[in-house]
This record gives sequence, structure tokens and C-alpha cells, in this order.
Amino acid sequence: MLGLLKKQSEPTLSERDLNGRNHVGYPTMQLSREIDKLVKAKYAPIKRIVKFYIAMLFFKWGPSVINTTLSDEQLANLSGRNVQMVYLLLFRDMLRHISSLAKLKHFAEDWPEQFAQEILENCNMLSDSDDVDIAKKEALFANTQLFDIDNTIDPDHLENTVIPDWTIPLAELIMLKPATIYHCHHPLMAVILKKKK
Repeated sequence: MLGLLKKQSEPTLSERDLNGRNHVGYPTMQLSREIDKLVKAKYAPIKRIVKFYIAMLFFKWGPSVINTTLSDEQLANLSGRNVQMVYLLLFRDMLRHISSLAKLKHFAEDWPEQFAQEILENCNMLSDSDDVDIAKKEALFANTQLFDIDNTIDPDHLENTVIPDWTIPLAELIMLKPATIYHCHHPLMAVILKKKK
């Protein structure tokens, strides 16, 4: 009886909310948990930077932008694996940028690549047989270039920001504009790099 009452009192989620939870929320939580476990096991010196980046991108700006930008139909068709991959690529870029600044003497030289590879495997991001974007994501993950974050953003005239080309394939994966990807990643990197100098 109590179980029945509890079930009746739980709010019913709209289709949009269900799609948001299933295509953004759950995949993001899985990715975040795997990153957190790896940081605790191997990368404790960067814990604060990782927590800051994840809190802002994965749980604040990213979901907010996706929710306000995508239509109901787009959200229903959004791939949770693609959301994970975009977040992981941006996260790995952050690690690459800080790798030469942080005092991480006991880390291997290519630790950002090792970190990202382990997360990719732990989340089984490229293992779905029906994933039509696997080849595109494999190519993006194989890219070894730092993302250019030198173009400053004028908050009063966002349209004047020169958006780098690296944002285009990431934006396509999750049906956003390239400028949106840049406007999420650049400010976080500016804060992190300023603190590390």
C-alpha cells in the first residue's frame, strides 16, 4: 500500500524531460562518475580543476544550452553517446592545455591521452553496433591537436567572435551551433589557465 502511494505521488515526467534525462542526464552522470573514479585513483593533484570544469560544463552550461536550443524532436533524437563524446573531447582538451602548466611530475608525458582513453573505454562510447556516428567520433578522438582557444569573446557583441573550425564537428554531433561550443569551452579555459599561471 505504501509503495503504491509512493508511486502515485511521484511526478510524471513529460516526454521532453524523459528524453533530457535519458539522452543527456544519464550519459553525463556515467561520464562524470568514471572521471571522478579515475581522478581519485591516479590524478588527485588535478581534482579541483576537474571538479570545476565538470561542474560548469557537464552540469550547468551544457545541459542548459542543450535544453534551451534543441527542439523536442532534436532532443528525442539526440545520442547520449554523442553527448558523452563531445564532453570528453572538450575535457581532454582542457587536460592537454594544463598538462604543461600543472606540477604533475609523476604523471606520464602523455597522461591526458591515457586519461581520455581510459574514460572512453570505461564508458564503452564506441561500442554500440547501431551507432551511425562511430567513424566520425573515432576520427575526432584520434585528433592530437590542441583546440585553439585564443579568440577572445566580447560578451556585448558575441557575433564578432571568430569561431575556430574545431568546433564544427563537435557541434554537429549534438546539433548545436559551433559558436555555442566555443562559448562554453573558452571561458572555462580562460579561468583555468589564468589560475594556473
